[in-house]
Amino acid sequence: MIDQTFAIETLQKLVQINSVNPGLDETGPGEREIGTYIFNLLKELGIEAELDEVAPGRVNVTGRIKGNSGGKTLMLNAHTDTVGVSGMENPFSGRIEDGKLYGRGAYDMKGSIAAILAAAKFIQDNRITFGGDLILSFVADEEHESIGAQALVQKLNADAAIVTEPTGLDLCLAHRGFGIFKITTQGKTAHGGNHMLGTDANLKMGLLLTELSILSHKLPKERKHALCGDASMHVPLIKGGRSLFVYSNECTIHVERRTLPGETERMIESELSEIIKKIEQTDPDFRAEMEPVIWRSPYEVDSKAPVVVDLKAAAASVLGRTPITIGHTWWEDSAIFGEAGIECAIIGPKGGGIHEDIEWVETESVVKLAEILYGTAERFCR
Repeated sequence: MIDQTFAIETLQKLVQINSVNPGLDETGPGEREIGTYIFNLLKELGIEAELDEVAPGRVNVTGRIKGNSGGKTLMLNAHTDTVGVSGMENPFSGRIEDGKLYGRGAYDMKGSIAAILAAAKFIQDNRITFGGDLILSFVADEEHESIGAQALVQKLNADAAIVTEPTGLDLCLAHRGFGIFKITTQGKTAHGGNHMLGTDANLKMGLLLTELSILSHKLPKERKHALCGDASMHVPLIKGGRSLFVYSNECTIHVERRTLPGETERMIESELSEIIKKIEQTDPDFRAEMEPVIWRSPYEVDSKAPVVVDLKAAAASVLGRTPITIGHTWWEDSAIFGEAGIECAIIGPKGGGIHEDIEWVETESVVKLAEILYGTAERFCR
């Protein structure tokens, strides 16, 4: 059914293209080369395609296989950027051994790109026409700021989408989100020997850190989700003071809050603001300011949504079993599509080593994913 040789050779070529995100590694070239490769391949397959520069050197590629009778439109989505390669040996080799293809992005998520392209090739080779359109979207920058997905939802719409993030061929219906909040405590500069004049912003931050530590232990116990696990929080960055022998005038932390479906930015801001107010009531010299830095919403799709029902049926047909339903503890572009009104289900190939020194994808699962994507489109776009 699916051209296995095409799928694996395409995957190997994709992995051999360096598409490290420059937002994460300043030496990363971005997505122009891989985007151009995908764009040219779509054109070779006879598929209408567009290449859009969403920032210098950062490109989205969109293909469209048009339907003929006004059926529903389905989008198949993958991101083309990867994290960095520090610590990896031969990160772009595309080496195949024991049914596994190795290299940066093999699992996250060039195996998925290859599967989408292989499904498209099958449709074109067999001159299959659906009732609705099938959109093939390959976006930039998911690993950093998601400028690709944000630009895409401004350009087009669809009735539903399948985001092909890695799932081990399980069916993912929800994922956590995250918020980054910058909090700064204020002090008063003075000579270290003039304690009567100085106010130590670092010690003031210590009061806040104590309360945040209490919250970080409460969250996993009190806020849980059946698919996504626990809510969590930590403080990845802290900076305070100018010099030895000087009272710190300012201390800054960044709070990273991992959120569950149903939690909103307003809720988390309120949660942190209440802690600040509590300290202010007991310490009249405590001064703190909070600033939202990044917000990425959590996401959950209804298990009875048409795209979920059709994807589950297609996967069961290919796998010979009903796929396991899971959630992801990390964030994905599906939240952006969901907020734009595009219901998303998530499924991807088997593999391992996401963001690690050894990354691989099972080649057989890439072919199966292509079959599942085709089967879903056949059902959904009828």
